[in-house]
Amino acid sequence: MKTLSPDTSAKVEQFHIELIRKSPVYRRLQIVCSLVKTTRQLSWQGILERYPEETQDARIERFISILYKDKSLAKRVKKYIAEKKLT
Repeated sequence: MKTLSPDTSAKVEQFHIELIRKSPVYRRLQIVCSLVKTTRQLSWQGILERYPEETQDARIERFISILYKDKSLAKRVKKYIAEKKLT
């Protein structure tokens, strides 16, 4: 069997797969949620590091655009944030 990860042996990878398969559904969902949360945190941190000169609103727009692959949604969120600041 070819491994999915080049730095993991086939035996260890097979062991991991078996552990995941034997885990209850709630645990697998916890793992997925944790991965999603970590990915979003790393994406946000990357934006902060790459665009330190941008405003917070511009960073949020960029983050949403990356997260959802939708610039129009990002612009709507930016507009929503601007409107909330006025109220």
